[in-house]
Amino acid sequence: MEKITVQTSLNIELEFESAPFHKRFFAMIIDWFIIGAYFYITSKIIDSFNTDSTSENLPLLYNLSGLQMIFYLPALLYHLVCESLMNGQSLGKKACQVRVISDNGGRAAFHQLVLRWLLRFVDITFVLPGLISYMSTKKNQRLGDLAAGTMVIDTKLTSDLNETVFFELGDDYKPRYTNVLRLSDRDMNLVKGVLDAAVKQNNTALLYRTTAKIREVLGIQEYEDDVTFLETILKDYNYLSNQN
Repeated sequence: MEKITVQTSLNIELEFESAPFHKRFFAMIIDWFIIGAYFYITSKIIDSFNTDSTSENLPLLYNLSGLQMIFYLPALLYHLVCESLMNGQSLGKKACQVRVISDNGGRAAFHQLVLRWLLRFVDITFVLPGLISYMSTKKNQRLGDLAAGTMVIDTKLTSDLNETVFFELGDDYKPRYTNVLRLSDRDMNLVKGVLDAAVKQNNTALLYRTTAKIREVLGIQEYEDDVTFLETILKDYNYLSNQN
């Protein structure tokens, strides 16, 4: 698949690989199977309540449609709930190692996932426009992705850019760079992702560009090796943000 280069808010270029069609297709099949199994089970449960329409059973029958809506709601919200709680992945996407992210390289915001979820019904109903959109756009985006500003990437070859930057620090921890709070949570998530990816791939050039940009933004002149510097920045941000 074609490589996608994204310019982050820190002017750091991140490279992704868009999810290949077969992975997205199999992820969709897995998700449909899960939803279909849920509908089958809930239908059997609802049928067990569907007694003869005698006068003594009328209150139950009147409430049956409401019961159906309650039982079917989790299936309708499946993609939105999963992608919100599982960092851009449904169970099918997780199994096939693909993920929804924002087209700026960060974690997809909730409102983006909502819009993407709403337009899923359009993509499913009108298959051809969505397929044309996927094949013709540089980032292989379906209509819902275009409207929401999201894209689906292959996670097998890329690091998770959105692992939390928060971790336990001792009470006696002393932050070194106290102006680190000038950066945002999104910036720090990007720094964490860049650090993980660069260390894994031994990409010293990416480490250098990242540390140079952070030093420029924060006005830091002193030098320490790039990995130690970024780790210190993450620890300082974690400590100071928890003090406010």
